[in-house]
Amino acid sequence: MQNSTNIRLVNLPILFDTLSIETLPADTQAKISLIDACLPQTQCGLCEHPDGCLPYAAAIVLDDEPYNKCVPGGQPVTNAIAQIVAPDSDKTTLKAAPSQWPIDATSERPTEVRAVIREDDCIGCTKCIPACPVDAIVGTGKHMHTIFTDLCTGCELCIAPCPVDCIDLVTIERELSTSERATEQEDLRQRYHTHLRRVTDQLTDSSNSRPVVSMVEAKLNNAASQSFNISEAQAKNTIAAAKLRTKIKKLEKQLSVEPMIKNKRSLTHYKQSSKVYK
Repeated sequence: MQNSTNIRLVNLPILFDTLSIETLPADTQAKISLIDACLPQTQCGLCEHPDGCLPYAAAIVLDDEPYNKCVPGGQPVTNAIAQIVAPDSDKTTLKAAPSQWPIDATSERPTEVRAVIREDDCIGCTKCIPACPVDAIVGTGKHMHTIFTDLCTGCELCIAPCPVDCIDLVTIERELSTSERATEQEDLRQRYHTHLRRVTDQLTDSSNSRPVVSMVEAKLNNAASQSFNISEAQAKNTIAAAKLRTKIKKLEKQLSVEPMIKNKRSLTHYKQSSKVYK
């Protein structure tokens, strides 16, 4: 009879095949499952795992990766994972990775954000749609897009692909009980897995001519072709380059309105840095 703790590791999307979780000892699988259940399931990649929360959970257990890298989870998630990794340790728990958002006094996590499209500025390019890990963005080519904010995880992955910088992040305030948060995280996990399966079906459909536009899609495409060649280094470089492009766009917009020496220096620095990833 299968351990109920490991049920969440059964019938995973093809993207996670390289983790070979089914070959691991039961106690190792259980630990990965428990850590994955702690993670907020935003699939943001800020932990340097662009494939999402599960690969990070596996890396903590299998590769001794630091357990404090979940930015949206903040200190509460770091503390919870520490209890799973080393429940009897007398070592001081690691400090959570810093966030650009202030810490919410109630949840003790970074303030939550949601993405909002300025629809009047949207050109309908559709580039943000496949970037969303939970399919919270709807729209068609050359028509304005909309984000369902109640489904948005605040992962920020839709911002970099936008060529006109029309996506803003807004902070939200809410209180969730432990059970409500667990239910939400499971729903987000299932939505992400549904997204991965849908994209896999599209990529394996010979009649589908839509180009691959995201790192996760690229990995899925290779997985479906039995050739998983994109390294973590490549994935990190892709994310870093996207972030630099976003900073460059914003500084160029600021300079068009109000030229400032400081902004010009920053723009020059970011443009020089972006050449590293070409």
